[in-house]
Amino acid sequence: MVDFDFDEEKIMVTPSILFIDYINMQHNDYLKKNFKNITHRDFTYLANIFYHQNISQKELSELLYVSESNVTQIIKRLEKNGLIERHHDEKNKSRKIINLTDEGKLVIFSLMKIVFEWEGEFFKDYRPEEVELFKKMLYEYYKKATYYVHKE
Repeated sequence: MVDFDFDEEKIMVTPSILFIDYINMQHNDYLKKNFKNITHRDFTYLANIFYHQNISQKELSELLYVSESNVTQIIKRLEKNGLIERHHDEKNKSRKIINLTDEGKLVIFSLMKIVFEWEGEFFKDYRPEEVELFKKMLYEYYKKATYYVHKE
């Protein structure tokens, strides 16, 4: 395995997004090794459907910055696997609403438990206030990145 240790100087001149990518790649690898039928992308979709109940396919595509056809493809597979259900909006028949099935809720709760345990290992040496600050900073980073990219 390649040694990715950075000295202090390199840490300070390395873009934060690179470290975020490294963390994401490790998370993806962890899911791949521990879950046969759940990909990192599935986790992202299921978590967002959990957090945004009654979301439409179009809204999900906008939230995840992917095409509607990409959402449709993944949603069809998640639906086939019994994790989500789609139905037409009563007020707008062209709008498809997505929600987790009971099985999907069990899967996302199981995944979230494992992800929080995984995350907890990294935060165990930090005070709760430091973890909260870190998460708030990541969220602000995300919000500013979104604004920066879409400010036109």
